[in-house]
Amino acid sequence: MQDLNLFIIFARVIEAGSFSEAARRMDISRAAVSKAVAKLEKELSTRLLLRSTRHISLTETGIAISEHAARILEEAEHAERVVNSLHSEPQ
Repeated sequence: MQDLNLFIIFARVIEAGSFSEAARRMDISRAAVSKAVAKLEKELSTRLLLRSTRHISLTETGIAISEHAARILEEAEHAERVVNSLHSEPQ
């Protein structure tokens, strides 16, 4: 099974539109974001993003994977909200 955090970071990059903005939003280094996406691409044996100095775009596979990554991110955020709501209610 793939590391789901890699999918979450990939989803954040797509959502933010850049590695730098995704890194800023997640409060991690741009290098960590880049390495995570590269690791996901290596594990899947395919390119997900086409990169230039000022722009990223999804490959065909990247488009398909981005939909799944977005759902993984959504579920992770939902799980976090559930846990937080349980901790905020008196026991």
